[in-house]
Amino acid sequence: MTATQTKKALLNKIECAYMPVSDPGVSAEWYERVLGLKLRSPVKPGSGAIMIMGGGQWLFLLPSPGMTPLTFETTGWAGEGESFEMFPLCFETDDIAALHASLAESGTWTEAAVRDEGGCGLQLDFKDPDGNKYQAWQPPAQKGE
Repeated sequence: MTATQTKKALLNKIECAYMPVSDPGVSAEWYERVLGLKLRSPVKPGSGAIMIMGGGQWLFLLPSPGMTPLTFETTGWAGEGESFEMFPLCFETDDIAALHASLAESGTWTEAAVRDEGGCGLQLDFKDPDGNKYQAWQPPAQKGE
C-alpha cells in the first residue's frame, strides 16, 4: 500500500458498550426509568444487565467490585491546557430537552442547561448514579424543520 492509497475502515460502528456499575439491578432500574432504555431480560444475582437503546444497540451494565467510574482527565478538550473530566461515550438523542428534564428530575448530576453548539448541534453532559460520565448529542435541525 502506498502513501496515497487509503485503507478501507475495518470497523463500522459501536454495536454495544460495557459499563461498570455497583449494582446492575439498581442501575438497570435507573437506566430504564430515567433514560427510557429497555431491560432485555431480568437481572440475575451476581450477573449484569443488558439495556437496549432506541437504535437497538446494547449497553451492558456489569458489576464492578470497588466501582471506579468510567471517566478520565484530559487536557485536549477544555483549551489552554486546562484539565477536563472527559466522558468516554457520546449518545445521540432526538429529544435532548426531555432527556435533560428527566435527568434533572432524577437528581443525578447533569449540566445546568443544554448547550447549543451551532453546527455541531445540542449537547449535554451527565452522569449515571455510579458516576459514569456521558455526553448526549442532538444533531442540528435541518433547514425547514
